[in-house]
Amino acid sequence: MSAERLEPDSAAAAAELTRAAAAARRSLLPCGRHTRLRRHFPDAAPAAWLSLRRLDRIRSVDADDQTCVVEPGVSEHALNEAVAPHGLELGAAAPCAREGTLGGLFLAPDVSLLRAPWGPPRDQVLGASWLLSDGTPVRSGARVVKSVAGYDVTRLFLGSRGRLAACTELTLRLRPRPRAPRWYRVPPVQLRAWLHPDPRQRVPARLLFQVDGALWAQTDGVDVAGALHAGRVDAAEGLAAFERCRAAFGAAAQRAALPFSAAAALAGLAVAADLLAASFAADDAGAAAAALGLEAGLCRVVPQPAPSPWLERLQQACAPAAVPFGGGP
Repeated sequence: MSAERLEPDSAAAAAELTRAAAAARRSLLPCGRHTRLRRHFPDAAPAAWLSLRRLDRIRSVDADDQTCVVEPGVSEHALNEAVAPHGLELGAAAPCAREGTLGGLFLAPDVSLLRAPWGPPRDQVLGASWLLSDGTPVRSGARVVKSVAGYDVTRLFLGSRGRLAACTELTLRLRPRPRAPRWYRVPPVQLRAWLHPDPRQRVPARLLFQVDGALWAQTDGVDVAGALHAGRVDAAEGLAAFERCRAAFGAAAQRAALPFSAAAALAGLAVAADLLAASFAADDAGAAAAALGLEAGLCRVVPQPAPSPWLERLQQACAPAAVPFGGGP
C-alpha cells in the first residue's frame, strides 16, 4: 500500500497516466478506495496504484429503460440515492456500499445479498469502457438491456479483477425497488417453507439471511406473519440486521457458495449467510463447510488461492508491448 497512488479525475487523464507508465515500463494496478484489496490482492506490489475513485460521476439515468451510465468511482449507496426517486435501485447489495466503489464491486467481484432475485453482480453490467495497460481505450457490451452477439469481453475483463483492463465507465441495469417491503424474524422450525426445493411452494422472499444467530427475511407485499408464525418487525430493525449481515460479509476473509440443498444447514453454523443463495462468510470457509459434512468439491470458496493459468496469455493478447497491470500474473 506504500506505492505511489495516481488519482486521475477523468478517463482522459487516466489514459494519459497509463500511456506514460507504459512508456516508462512501469507497472500499474487499477484500484478504487482500497476497500477490497486486502482480500483479493493482499500481496500486490505495483510500482503505482491507478486509483479511479475520483471518476465518480453518474453520467445518465434512463428510468424508462431502467439503465444508467456511471463512472467506476461512484459508490453503490450514491447510485441508489440517485435512482430511488425513479422507483429503481441497483440489483446488487454488497459490503462497503458507502465507502467502496462500483468498479471494485463488479471487478473484485464482491458478494451480493440480492443474488437470489437479480443474479450475481456481473449480471447487472451491460457494458463498459476500459483502458488496456498500454493506454488504448476499449468499449465492450452495449448500452441497452437487449443482448448482443459475439464474445462477452465485458465479463472477461470483469473477471480479471483489473489485471487485463482498467474500467473507466459502466453501463448498468437497474431494478425496481420493492414497493411494499415487509420484514420478519424467521423461526428456525419454519425454515423449510422458505427454502422448499420446489420454487412454486417456497415462500416468495426477496431476502433471507442469517446474522448474529438469527434468521431474517424480507418480502415485497406478501404478508406471511400469520401463516408461518414469522415475527413481523419494523423496517428500521430489518434494515439494521441487513446492514450487520452485509458488514459481516465484508469483514470475513472468505466467502463460500454451497448447493442450494445445503442452505438450511447454514442455520446451524455461527456464520453470516445468504440462505437464498446458499452462501456464507467465514475466515475459514472450507472448515465451516466440513463441519456440515460436505465434500470439499461442493464448496466454492472465494477468493481462489491461485491465479488463472490463462491470465498471462490474455495480458499479452490485450497489450503485448506494455507491462501488464499488476506486473504479471
